[in-house]
Amino acid sequence: MATFFTACEDDEPDPGPQQPTITTINPSSGAVDQQITITGTNFGSSPTVTFGSTNATVTNASNTSITTTVPTGLATGAVQVTVTANGMTSSASTFTVTEEPVEGPAELYITDEDLADGTYNWVNDTTYFLTGLVYLEEGGVLNIEEGTTIRFTADAGDDNTSALVITQGSQIFAEGTAENPIIFTSEADTTGAGLLPTDNGLWGGLLILGDAPAEKGGATADISIEGIDSSEPRGTYGGTTADDNSGILQYVSIRYTGVGLAPNSEIQGLTLGGVGSGTTIDHIDIYSSGDDGIEIFGGTVNISHISVAFATDDSFDFDEGWRGNGQYLFALQLEGGEEDFDQVGEWDGAVPDDASLYSAPNIFNATLIGPGQNSTDVLRGLLIRDGFAGKFGNSIMEDFPGVAFQVEDRDGIEYDSYGRLVTETAEGFQLEILNNTFAAFGGATDLASLVEATSGEDEGYAGATEAVVAELTDNNNVFSADPVLSGVSRTTDGGLDPRPAAATAATATVPSGLEQVEYRGAFVPGEATWLSGWSTLSQLGYLVD
Repeated sequence: MATFFTACEDDEPDPGPQQPTITTINPSSGAVDQQITITGTNFGSSPTVTFGSTNATVTNASNTSITTTVPTGLATGAVQVTVTANGMTSSASTFTVTEEPVEGPAELYITDEDLADGTYNWVNDTTYFLTGLVYLEEGGVLNIEEGTTIRFTADAGDDNTSALVITQGSQIFAEGTAENPIIFTSEADTTGAGLLPTDNGLWGGLLILGDAPAEKGGATADISIEGIDSSEPRGTYGGTTADDNSGILQYVSIRYTGVGLAPNSEIQGLTLGGVGSGTTIDHIDIYSSGDDGIEIFGGTVNISHISVAFATDDSFDFDEGWRGNGQYLFALQLEGGEEDFDQVGEWDGAVPDDASLYSAPNIFNATLIGPGQNSTDVLRGLLIRDGFAGKFGNSIMEDFPGVAFQVEDRDGIEYDSYGRLVTETAEGFQLEILNNTFAAFGGATDLASLVEATSGEDEGYAGATEAVVAELTDNNNVFSADPVLSGVSRTTDGGLDPRPAAATAATATVPSGLEQVEYRGAFVPGEATWLSGWSTLSQLGYLVD
């Protein structure tokens, strides 16, 4: 009898960082300032490119592709090109510099294959056209220069629409200015196109997904975002990192968005899923959305100076346990009868109602303009339900046809939204409505006319309604039959002036993290609005100078 022994080799060792290699340079000749593409392997996420001894500016980079510009100052003739990554330098390839400089391309077309986990720099002398669902993947960084325009194509390829998705673990730094905002819009939005406020749905929207806490149906991680097929692993959000940082959006305009993948699964103008408090969302202009203006699914992100004009669904939609602050929020709804649309705010606490994590944001200094007193499409301003909590204060609501609040009171649920409003806990009341002004509501004569408490089936509950009215009365909320804003207009006549016409009533003390100002609404009386100059409403002539 013989015994045989078989040697077992250990697993292959991790090869570690690999030397970059250049496969092609396209084109292989050209002038200084010309944009070229280098393909190869092992470029990492932050490679550098050198022409001879001169460093070049890298515009986009992934592990296999680099977009760069031939640097100025090079002599004509052949020059060696090298890529340095992972602490190693590639062997040299050759690029031939021609004598006359040529302008780089004014347009760059981007698909999902062009964005991955690298560092990408989009600059304002190039217009970017995105086709289909384009994902910035985990580890990726997208830097967008002020004044850059990003357009989205109607032809979405195999996808249902074109949109940009900033996935979990990636970051976007889109830092515009009031003088040079960053614009996300449709390819159809060109000078002289004559697009109307109802010309929405031309592309999807901007989605940012993070690792901050959220809860849906008991799931607290790997939650699929609305508008993206649930089989797409890059479309998930939720986690445990409250201060998660997805980057910066500042002075950003988002126009003509809103596309539905399926009923109740739409892409909004701006979608934030599980976005953390380390993220900056400030001075955002959302104009003409075929669904919500901004929808926040959980997370802890704080938002400020947000304008939503002409959204066909909710202007501000909150859900799944959002625990951030919102200050200086502005909404202008389409005039009733022009299009089927929804309330200015749908504020949901949790799915299901008894979830351990429910929405409890602080919303202060909002100016919300409804669809007009004679509108027949929507009869409520804010729908508050599913255990929503938090504070709503120092705000102005004007030009609505019916009630300001519909607060849900459901049998057998202790802490539905109505319960959070009227039941005091050791920490105080979980839902409070403080120091707001309600003006020019069709048919309303007092605070009692502005409230309806409902069951989940929208049946009026008289007793609950009385308790909500008492909350408004006891907390310095004010009703005015006449307008209090300086001017409401939905046409390009320069008549929109959302500032209070006179000094406003007393204000409530704001929670920690918000600015204490002594006026109600989103705008300082008598001073230029923060919309002036850069927003779509200002640029198209709606806003008073």
